[in-house]
Amino acid sequence: MSGTMLTEKTIKLNAAFSTKEEAIRSCGELLLQAGYIEPGYIDAMIQRDSISTTYVGNEVAVPHGTEAAKPLVKKTGLAVVQVPGGVDFGKGRIAKLLIAVAAIGNEHMDLLTNIAQICIDDTQLQKLLSARTAKEILDVVGTVEKR
Repeated sequence: MSGTMLTEKTIKLNAAFSTKEEAIRSCGELLLQAGYIEPGYIDAMIQRDSISTTYVGNEVAVPHGTEAAKPLVKKTGLAVVQVPGGVDFGKGRIAKLLIAVAAIGNEHMDLLTNIAQICIDDTQLQKLLSARTAKEILDVVGTVEKR
């Protein structure tokens, strides 16, 4: 997941949102500004979460677009948004870490595998939740990738 898929520019720390839509849009904006997606992909991310929640458990959500929005992805990339106060993804599911995915073809499968490794490792997840710099996030993601 390292390299150009996740950079300091696609990491936002200490964010706060009133709604999950706001949070998802913020993730999408990071992907857009980094050149990973076309603007319409952000709406597809909102649509995807309304079809089926992108909350995956353990205080983590993985916003991503619909299958129909794949042509709006310019290159595979990630955005990580840390939300210390949490944002409600419905039914009491509070996400404190959002890992947004934009992927070409099936490249997202490897990304999702790496994300899952982070989410089930409480030590790594806590490092992401308590990170104070983007470099700390990149370091954790890099160590998971090398396993």
